[in-house]
Amino acid sequence: MNSIKLRCMVAAVSGALLMGFGANAIADSNDDIVYALISKGVLTEEEGALLLKGREGERAGQEKKMKSVGKVKVSDAIDNATVYGDVRVRYEDRQGNGLGTIAGNDVDQSRDRARYKLTLGVKTEAGDFYSDLAFAMGAGGRSDNATFGSTTNAASGGSTYNDKQTLFVKRAMLGWKATNWLTLEAGRMDNPLYTTPMVWDADLSFQGITEKVKYTTKDNTDLFFTASQFEYLGDKRRFSENGGTDTVANRLLAFQGGAKFPISETASAKAAITYAMFTHDGANGTFTPGADTSLNALSSAAATVTPVNNIKTIEIPAEFNFMAASNIGIRVFGDYVYNIEGDDRKDAACAAAPVAGGVRTKVCNAGTDDTAWMLGLAVGSAKDLKTFESNKMVKGDWAARIWYQDVGVYSVDPNAVDSDFMDSRVNMKGVVLKTQYNLRDNVFVNFAAGHATRKNDDLGTAGTGNDIALNLKSFDLYQLDLTYKF
Repeated sequence: MNSIKLRCMVAAVSGALLMGFGANAIADSNDDIVYALISKGVLTEEEGALLLKGREGERAGQEKKMKSVGKVKVSDAIDNATVYGDVRVRYEDRQGNGLGTIAGNDVDQSRDRARYKLTLGVKTEAGDFYSDLAFAMGAGGRSDNATFGSTTNAASGGSTYNDKQTLFVKRAMLGWKATNWLTLEAGRMDNPLYTTPMVWDADLSFQGITEKVKYTTKDNTDLFFTASQFEYLGDKRRFSENGGTDTVANRLLAFQGGAKFPISETASAKAAITYAMFTHDGANGTFTPGADTSLNALSSAAATVTPVNNIKTIEIPAEFNFMAASNIGIRVFGDYVYNIEGDDRKDAACAAAPVAGGVRTKVCNAGTDDTAWMLGLAVGSAKDLKTFESNKMVKGDWAARIWYQDVGVYSVDPNAVDSDFMDSRVNMKGVVLKTQYNLRDNVFVNFAAGHATRKNDDLGTAGTGNDIALNLKSFDLYQLDLTYKF
């Protein structure tokens, strides 16, 4: 057989092999065959280059196809789109004791209900830009839940069977990764701060802009800084002379710096310090917590709980994580808040409190309680420290958290605190237990229980959106959840 026929035969066989197999491992071995044939002189460099060039195109196509697996195609401009969400069903029981509408008499109230929630969102990436759009139920900012049978549809004769729940925009955020250390976000977004539900309920969304800086040192310490400018009360209006009544805007400004640093291969720590303030804190009135007196139960005349005047807080959240065994992690965590203007908030409440029923006397003499703190312990199964830190749980994993918190009446914004275990209130202290077990990677069961009591007996348990309609002396909550994530 002459050399020309031999070359043709080898080239044909090699081409068939190269085109007949799509796996990367086989493709790599075929490339080696081509190089070997070139080195032996069976193929010329030109013939070998031609075969390799064809493989490069096929390999690029395979890689592009692999990248698209499991991803939603939106448009040619979008590199990646991911649909996500969860469906949760819940049974809960709330019980409270405190002053009711009859002055001076304690009342017990219980509330048990079945609830459900849906969150549906999509995240996209386009180069160094990204977005997050999500919808959820529940018009209230601190709850995405709907209660079974809680509404009626007049069009269906008042029956709840045909009622439909409204979806609300929970997030509509645009982000830009300006550099490898600077990220900018704008729109309606999740809370960008490292914090706890003692200060900010986990269901809250924030509207405005955020700047995030993150830098990793040579020893793998993550340094981070976050600055946020949010609209709290917007739509500022100004008129020319005699044109109308001006309105003011109130903005929430927050600045946080912190670090997450490794201690060893099985231990790490994280801490931050945050300064938060409102730019026009008198925009919606003066906060008055109301008082517990024998002549006047907590009422609209005795308490004004929504205003955020004189709130400028220093918050210090922190945690320490370590692996107690190869598959068991432990976290000690806490949070501390001090309101720099607590004295001014108390003095303003004293001046604004109504005289009737001895409310003003109680408020003025009750003292300044301008701090809040939390201390807790978490334990759970995890394959390593990184997995435990990120709370990523898979089938068969379990976790439990218990903490105690103490929230002063003048320490934080009562419109933002956790809506569950302290019933959306300040001037409360108590303990919370939460547990979780994963039936599947994406299906898990939670049980939670909390008990709280009034901290300062002379003042009201001030808050907005309360589920128990009493000036609470004590409060208990039990929840059982089943959640399916996708």
